[in-house]
Order: sequence, then structure tokens, then C-alpha cells
Amino acid sequence: MRFFPLFLFIFLFTASGLFGESIYKPKLVNSKNGDHHDFPLGVLEATGRLTDGDSEILIMDIGKGGAAQKAGLLAGDRLVLVDGKNPSVFSKKTDTGLEGPQALLGQSLNLKSSALNPVLSLGVRRASEQLTLSVNLPPSLSFNLSNPISCKKRKEFLRGISEHLVDVQEKNGRWKPGVGGDADVYTTAFCGLVLLANNDPSHLSSIKRGADYVKKASISSIDLNDPKKGPKNWQTVANGIFLAEYQLATGDKTYFEELKKCCDLLSKRVTEKGTMGHHYSIPYSGGGLIVINVQAHLAWALAQKCGHPINEKSWRNSLSEVMKSIDPKTGALGYSSRAPWSPDIAARTGAMITALIVAGREKKFAYSLAESLVQLNGRMRHAHAMSSIGLIFGFSGIKLGAFKHYGNIMETWMPYLELSRLPQGSAVYFGGKRNIGGDQYLGISSIGNAMVGMVLASGEDRLFMHGGKSKDWFGISN
Repeated sequence: MRFFPLFLFIFLFTASGLFGESIYKPKLVNSKNGDHHDFPLGVLEATGRLTDGDSEILIMDIGKGGAAQKAGLLAGDRLVLVDGKNPSVFSKKTDTGLEGPQALLGQSLNLKSSALNPVLSLGVRRASEQLTLSVNLPPSLSFNLSNPISCKKRKEFLRGISEHLVDVQEKNGRWKPGVGGDADVYTTAFCGLVLLANNDPSHLSSIKRGADYVKKASISSIDLNDPKKGPKNWQTVANGIFLAEYQLATGDKTYFEELKKCCDLLSKRVTEKGTMGHHYSIPYSGGGLIVINVQAHLAWALAQKCGHPINEKSWRNSLSEVMKSIDPKTGALGYSSRAPWSPDIAARTGAMITALIVAGREKKFAYSLAESLVQLNGRMRHAHAMSSIGLIFGFSGIKLGAFKHYGNIMETWMPYLELSRLPQGSAVYFGGKRNIGGDQYLGISSIGNAMVGMVLASGEDRLFMHGGKSKDWFGISN
């Protein structure tokens, strides 16, 4: 009995994460109107903040035991120099993308991490003092995304994210959401897609547990005789995309009936006008949500590859609404035909490009959308409070619809990947400049790994939504 207190002490010490590596979670405060923008600082394991016109990153939080803390960086410090360079100013305008301090810091971390002596110099203003701190960085390869398909660091990062997702998957097969309700189904579908794209046969049981979870938690409630019942369309489209890509990758038709149910339910929920909503009813006085239509088109297109024919009437009606939703100023897709303007165009535009090219339809329309997305790629972190789907579908759309630009855009977005990368190999959530409430609902840890993982996976040519053309590829090395 005299050893029990020591045993208990060791147990509690271990459970608290003091033994072994802990994963840093940035302290992100949402700003719906863009007054400030909080974001992670990659392997520094810290949180920064920028406001419009800033050239200095305000340090909001420092992770325990991370590179930033070991170098002496403190919350309240301001980064004024990165590797001896003055950052340009930050703008909260979505078109400017990562320009400013984020781009400089991400580029410097990428370059210095791959050096023989991985040390980054940071110029810091602390109250009235000016300091120079030397940060010892965890060594890594360098991103070279001008040829993203062969980039070793991209592949290693994708592998690390996938291993992390397997480690944190819950016993029932889901990935933890930010809130209760149905957010876990949508998040689980995208986490499952990342594991598929990583192509590790040892992860197949995790993928199948994810598929079993969405089947039980969501698809089982579908009653095709009553489309007013069943899961929300957000869940249904994600489930369809995930199960279709699973069948195409593995050849396993276990979930084919569930895939058909998802696609048929979506078809029954398209109105004669072509509008769709969160559920059966159409919101915004009948205006609808194009972001649902375009994901439905992708689910239908992928299901057709699995052997389930497209409902031509539903496709045609929905497509008419999509085409009426083109913003005449940008050529991209807006909220709806009633509100075609939109600053956050990536999720709608990218998903529709992907759907059309997978289906082999309306390619001229798809390519015109892709050109708009290329020109406005700085907006890809902005998707109506969900940075995740802006990046997931933005990169899939560019990969399929504007491949000649894909390498250059990946290179432009390299700082985003670097600032999302943790030393343990997983990713941390890096959202948009305004509202990230949708992703907080999904769970920023799970969806953060999923969104970064899907951007990295876009270079693999495996998933059909990333240009894959071969079936039954899972478990076969390139």
C-alpha cells in the first residue's frame, strides 16, 4: 500500500500529457467581421494575431515546451522581423490571401527547417525593448510544390496527418466534432477521405469504421418514401462523396445501397426550380443554397462511376439553378440565383468544377469556372464560415479544371501548409480572416487535419475528385 501514492502520481502525470508528446492547440478567438485574424505559427507552437494594416504579428499564446517557449518568446510580444526581413502589411481583404507576415513567416520556416542548422532569427518588440531571439526548429524536408505530385515533404505531412487521425478516431468510428448534434457525420466523411488518399492498408479498418458510423448515425434514417425525413443535406452529400470514393478505391460494394440512398434522397430534395436547402425545406424565402447543389452534383457524379445512374431530371434542374448563380463580375458561383454575388466563391465553384469533370459533362462551363477560381484563389479560405470546404473543394477544382496552374497555386499556398504543420507530424486548424464558426461547429482539430490533409491529397492522383481514373487502387503502391 505504501507504493500506491507513487503509482497514482505517475498515472496522473502520464494522463496529463507530461510524459510523451502533447499536441499544441492554438488559442483562436473567432472574429465574424474581421476585426482580427488569429492563426497558428506552425512548428513554433504558438498563436499569432493580425489586424488590418499590421506588419507585426502579435503573439497571443505560447505552447508549453515548444520551440517558441524554449527560445524565450512570450505572449504579448510582437514579431517585427523574420529572418532579418521586415514583413509587408496584412490586409483583411480576402483577395490578398496569405500576403504579408503570414507568407514571410511560412516561407522562412520552410527554408530554415531544412537547413543543416535549423535556426530561425526573430526580431521581437517587447514593450519598449527590441530583442533578437534564435529559435531552434525541428528539422524537416523543404516543401517544393512547383512539382507537388513528387514533393516528399507533402507526402510525409499527409502520412503524419493520417496517422494522427487514426490515433484520435473514437471507438464508434467517428471523429470528434466541436459541438453535439450532427457535425460529427460531416467531419467523419472528410477524415475518411484523407485516410483513403493516404493509401495505407493498415488504416483500412479505421476507414471502414468511419463508413459504418455514417451509415448508422445518418444514412439509416433515410426513408425514400418521405424525403422530409432523414439527415440534413450537408450530411447526405458528404456521406455520398465518401462512400463513392471508398468503393472506387477498394472495389468493396458493402456500402453501395447506402450510397444509392444518399443520392436518391438528394434527387428527391431538388425542387422543380432546381433549388436545394439544408434539409427538405428551402431557406431564404425559397432562394436556396448553391453550396448544397454543387456537392450533390459531385456525389451524383461519383456514384455514377460506382454504377448508380444519375437522375437526369434532378441533375438538369439543379444545374439550371447553378448556372443562374454565376456572378457576372467574377464568373464564379454565388450564394444562389437570387444572390449571385459572393466574396467567398471557392467551395461552390470548386465543387461544381470537380463534379462536372468527374461526370464528363459541361466541360466548357467547368473550365470557365476554373479560370475564375484561379484568378481568385486568394479567397479559398473563405466559404461562409467554413474555411475547410473552401480549401477542400477549391484545390480539387483547380486540380481538375486548371491543372496547368495547380503547381504554381500550391507553391503560393505553401506558407499555409507550413503554418498548419506541427512538429509531431499532424496539422492544426488555420482558418479564414473572418467568421470560422462553421468549422468550430465541426470541430477545429478534426476538420483542421481533414482540410490540410485534403489539400495535400490533391497531389496524389488517387481520389476521383483529385483526378484519379483507376479503380480498385487502395493498397497498391504507385
